[in-house]
Amino acid sequence: MAKSKQIATFNGKGIIVTPYTLRDPFTKWRKLQIILYEDSIDFNFDNKSFEIDFKDIEDIGFELPRKALEIAKNTLEDVSVYSAIRAKPKDEDKFAIGFAPEASIYGEPTINAFLKKFFQQILNKKDIKLQYARIVGGSVDVNSNWQDGNLVFAKKPVRKGVSVIEDLVLAAAVTSGDKPKVYDLFTNIESVSIEKKKVGEEEQEVLEIKQLRGSETVNSYIYLQSIKMLYLLRYISKLTKYHNTVKNLLPKSEDEFDSEIAVESWSGDKLKTEVEKLAPEEQEVLAAIYTGITSLELPSMMGMGIDDVEKILEKLIDQGYLDLIRIRKETDLTEKGRAVTNFIITNF
Repeated sequence: MAKSKQIATFNGKGIIVTPYTLRDPFTKWRKLQIILYEDSIDFNFDNKSFEIDFKDIEDIGFELPRKALEIAKNTLEDVSVYSAIRAKPKDEDKFAIGFAPEASIYGEPTINAFLKKFFQQILNKKDIKLQYARIVGGSVDVNSNWQDGNLVFAKKPVRKGVSVIEDLVLAAAVTSGDKPKVYDLFTNIESVSIEKKKVGEEEQEVLEIKQLRGSETVNSYIYLQSIKMLYLLRYISKLTKYHNTVKNLLPKSEDEFDSEIAVESWSGDKLKTEVEKLAPEEQEVLAAIYTGITSLELPSMMGMGIDDVEKILEKLIDQGYLDLIRIRKETDLTEKGRAVTNFIITNF
C-alpha cells in the first residue's frame, strides 16, 4: 500500500524501550532516522526498521525510565534533551522509543520542531465542543452554550528573541452559528483542570481552561470528541510555556509510579527497621548512589579502598538494595533501595 504524504524527518539517535531491552546488556542508543507521514511514523535504526500507525500510538513526550538514560550515560551518549513515543500495535506488546538529537548542541529546538509537526497531524481539524467564556470574572454567562468546532493551527505573530514572526499556534475554531470564529484558547493560561460536565445528554470529562483576558479571569470548557485528551495536555506541556498548569494532569512516569508503590510498601516502622540494619558506611553508599554518584566514583568520594567499597556493594546487592548493572560493580538502586535511602536522607 502506498505511503501517505511525508511531513517531516528527524535524524539523531534512539533506543527501543521494553522490560526486556532494559535488562539486555547489549541494548544501546543507536543511530535513528524518523520519518513522519500524515497517518504513520517510520523508525529506521541502523539495525532494524518498522512503522507505527497513529491509531497505535498511546503517548508522546513522556519521561523515559531512568534505566534508559543510564544506558546512555554508561556509553557516554549525550541524551540530556530527548523525547519519546509509546505504542501498542494490535497483537503486539507495548513498547516505547526514545529519541534525541545527535548532539545536545542542536538541543530542544530540534526536538520541538519535530513534535510540533507531529501534533499538527494528530490535533489539526479534530472535532471538539466548546463552551467559550462560560464564566467571566466569576459570573456565569447563561448564553454561553456548547458549540461544535475544531482544533486548528492558526497563524499568529509570535516574539522570537528580538524579532516578531508569524507562527502556527493551536486554537479552537467554532463552526456552528452564523459566523465561524477562532478563539486563542491556549495562551494567557492561569490554570487547567479536568472537570465533569453535561455534554448533550451525558456527563463527560472536559478540560476547564482559565485564561486572563484583560483584568478578568475567563473560564472556558472544551470537550474532545475524536482524540485523546492526553494529546492536548502534552501539547500544552511540551510546546507552550504553561507546562506547570498541566503537569499534575499528566500520567506519572514509570519511575515515579514504581517509587510511590515502593514507598507505600516500605513505610513507617518497616523502613526504620531496615535503616537500623545498615552500618553508617552502607547508608553513606546508598545516599551517594541516590544523589547520582557512580559506583566507580565511590572509593575516592568516601576515602576508602576499592576492595572495601566493593565488599559494601556486594552486601547491598545481596540484601536487595542495589541492582548489578555492570560486571565491575556498576550498580543502581532498586525500588527497595530508593525507598530506604529516601527515608535516610529525609530523617537523618
